[in-house]
Amino acid sequence: MKKYFLLLVSLFLLTACSTTQEDKQSSSQVETTQEAKTETAPDFTLIDDKGETISLSDLKGKKVYINVWASWCGPCKREFPELEKVYQNVKEDDDIVFLSVTSPNDKQFKNSNPADKDSATILAAAKELGATYPVYFDSNDHFMEDYAIRAFPTHVFINSDGSLAKYYPGQINEAMLEEQLALLK
Repeated sequence: MKKYFLLLVSLFLLTACSTTQEDKQSSSQVETTQEAKTETAPDFTLIDDKGETISLSDLKGKKVYINVWASWCGPCKREFPELEKVYQNVKEDDDIVFLSVTSPNDKQFKNSNPADKDSATILAAAKELGATYPVYFDSNDHFMEDYAIRAFPTHVFINSDGSLAKYYPGQINEAMLEEQLALLK
């Protein structure tokens, strides 16, 4: 029993970065999902690099995919090309909103427990990795706390009725992302 428990803990640690700013070595793909723990996804307000905001309540009636990442996270960097491929396929679909979130340490965002570096570093990393999908920033730790983000990357899927569909901690690939987007209601 003890060996089984240690194996499970080890597998979790290998699939995602922790919330410290260390770049963990490697990650295996996450093959498991966690069912949503609440019926309704918590509302959020995020800020982009121009100071514009977006809230979940603004996206009512849309299927929402959120990639939660950090610029220092190895698995996050490795999955960017596959996420970008999917984004290119869905960006013209008015029913799907595809975005990414990170928690910068810039003073204006007022994150008391930032999970990432400053916004300029984050945007430079996204550009270097070839991401063209929107990058948003958490403020006052609201998103990270409300969605209980404890690992990077984490993927959040929200149905068009505002219910939390799935929550994937750890790296995913193109096929997994496409499959989950197709399951959103």
